[in-house]
Amino acid sequence: MGTRQHRGRRRPEHRGDAAHALPPELLDALTGAGLAVGAPMGSDTPGRRAPRRGLDADGRDVVIHLLDLPDDAGGARTLRRLNEMRTLVHPGIAPVRDVIFLPGDRAAVTVDLVTGADLAVVLGARGGLTRAEAARVLDDVGSALAHLHAHGVAHGDVSPANIMVTTEGGLVLVDLFGGVLETGTDGCAAPERRSGGPATPASDVYALAALLRECSSGSAALQTRLARILADALDPDPQSRPSARALAARAHEIARPGRLVLPDGARLAAGALRAAAARPTRVVASRRLRPRRRSRVAAVARLAGACLVGLLGAIAAAGLLGVGPAAHVVPPSDVQASASAQPVQSEQSAQTGDESLTDVVVNLTARRDAALNAADPAALAETTVPGSPAAEADTATLEALAAAGESVADLDTSVLSVVEVELPADCALTWDGARAVQIRQSQSPSTRMTADGAVRTVPAQAARAVVLVLVPGPWRVAEVRAA
Repeated sequence: MGTRQHRGRRRPEHRGDAAHALPPELLDALTGAGLAVGAPMGSDTPGRRAPRRGLDADGRDVVIHLLDLPDDAGGARTLRRLNEMRTLVHPGIAPVRDVIFLPGDRAAVTVDLVTGADLAVVLGARGGLTRAEAARVLDDVGSALAHLHAHGVAHGDVSPANIMVTTEGGLVLVDLFGGVLETGTDGCAAPERRSGGPATPASDVYALAALLRECSSGSAALQTRLARILADALDPDPQSRPSARALAARAHEIARPGRLVLPDGARLAAGALRAAAARPTRVVASRRLRPRRRSRVAAVARLAGACLVGLLGAIAAAGLLGVGPAAHVVPPSDVQASASAQPVQSEQSAQTGDESLTDVVVNLTARRDAALNAADPAALAETTVPGSPAAEADTATLEALAAAGESVADLDTSVLSVVEVELPADCALTWDGARAVQIRQSQSPSTRMTADGAVRTVPAQAARAVVLVLVPGPWRVAEVRAA
């Protein structure tokens, strides 16, 4: 599969209230390419955006790297090189899944999300590693670098923060793209990199050796052993350094490689990462929830006002269900409010006690999809405020289906983003304690069945945005309005 393209005119970036907000055009392009974009993994810096968590079109947890491409022939060469990285298969390298060409000479590269804690966290919690663990670092990371170098790729920033320690005790090299754009990490970067030189296999070897030296903190015996093994790898002259493969072969001179043990704090960090990957707060990378199987998060869209009446008729005639009047949860957007809705908070998710509004929307959406699939009016009523426009719309949806003699299956709505926006003034007077969120959602194909057993497929619904008015006690949807 080649590079996917998503073109459009580049518009000025509107960062909004959140320092790491993405411009609407870029978000739309990513969503259009089938990605649900989650929260940043770090802070944006001048000239470089932090990677984002997300889900790809196949429902995999991924890290989304956003890269600026040269605006000359170098851009095409860079895209080719990025695509070549998709062929790299090694247990010590996070797999590159897709490369997407975006408007404004940008590219998005999706890489599998690795569950665990980075080596910087482990070293921070423990201070240093054992001999067996240091040997494992050299074995795993050295062989991963050797694989990269054999394919003509240099990492450019081999450092504790770019090495993940998995829950199984292995190591995986991540962030294959950031290092080539910078000079490396202090303490690990080779002298030629600190002087502005390009990333090379030799500079990677130096960085790995410097990293191992950092891992020996607190162990004089390990430091002595490493000083002998790593002497040539730390040579200031790149030509005098061994290859990554030759260096990795020395792992058994340290000790028999063993698994790294995550400290309690790192285990907690790994658990937090798994939770964030499954249900990112702030900008939502969604999952769907269906009975007895795990997939992407679902959400239901509800139109408001006059749109409800027109859609009710369409439901019976054309089977457009998830986007029907009954919906209160809204289309997936993935990460920010549109130009018409200004977030009233930073991208940190709005909190509602012990849960976020993102969690509320995701939960309500999944429950509504399940209730509609089961034709369960009682369960459906539990997602809306009694007597509210949203409740009336849902009741009308079930009545329209019953009148048409149809039932629904496989209704599955994906929430792409949830952002709190200003509550409309009239809603503040009507609903005590209400909050408003703008969401974007899309919907996969669903199945419509008639009483005589005929089955037809309702086409997938394109992503759209709406504003949901949520009322506490417990949280339910009161109204759905146009964004």
